[in-house]
Amino acid sequence: MSDSSNSFWQALPALKERQRRTGLLAALVLGLAVLVLVDGLQALMRAGSYHLDIVAGQGTMLSGPIGIDKPRDSDLLVSVTPEGAPLSFRLDGFFASYWFGNGMWRGEIVAEQGATPGTYALSVRVRGTPASATQRYEVTVWSDAASLRQGAYSLTVSLLGFNPFWLSGILACIGVVPGLLSFLSGRRIVRLLWYAGFSEVFRTEARKDGSLMLWCSGSKKEGPTEGALCEVVDAGGQLLGRARLEKKAATCMELRMAAGELPDGEIPESCYVRLSAPRN
Repeated sequence: MSDSSNSFWQALPALKERQRRTGLLAALVLGLAVLVLVDGLQALMRAGSYHLDIVAGQGTMLSGPIGIDKPRDSDLLVSVTPEGAPLSFRLDGFFASYWFGNGMWRGEIVAEQGATPGTYALSVRVRGTPASATQRYEVTVWSDAASLRQGAYSLTVSLLGFNPFWLSGILACIGVVPGLLSFLSGRRIVRLLWYAGFSEVFRTEARKDGSLMLWCSGSKKEGPTEGALCEVVDAGGQLLGRARLEKKAATCMELRMAAGELPDGEIPESCYVRLSAPRN
């Protein structure tokens, strides 16, 4: 083999290892993102979509449909039970829904400083609408952030204090980076193999007659013709034997190595088929 060929086969294992590591890292990070998302979803299901957690002295924004044209502040009827609950509602105004254009109200529910911890009911109704259209919320007031974390349904909130949906999104964005690097490494390996005139074997299958079937990527229009003998080499570029090309498809080639063709009788972890002379 030439010096350039030697350097290619020496560099190939490092490229494959880089692709494997970045792919594994991407899988781990994206898998963690999915676990955090599932944690957030199960917490939301247990608490309910109309459940709100507030630390005493703080507030949270909420919104809902208004259902009438040209609403006024007095059209929004808000009540908190039990009477005298340490909660106050501040209407922020009315706006059009971002998705459907329907009228919406937006406001903030605030827990008083030093509010007694507990669970309270908040009802929001629009004047002139039936009682069945009342929007009801369950508001739990916590004395401080530590108690909120301790009582959270989400393991992510309990351990880290982060919103699981935000954290899941951040992890997903981070996981895309090594995933893209792994993809680019794979593209580079395929390109280098193409220039060297080889294609990687992605599947092998031993047959009852002792022969070995090999599948590699290829083109129906390019490469050797059906019936041709092709060299099969290992990850170091050393010749393992020859395989006969039995079938060509649009993107795949099927080859057969005769029984006893492999010197050790074992299928290597990585092998490659020569489909053409090196390309410049």
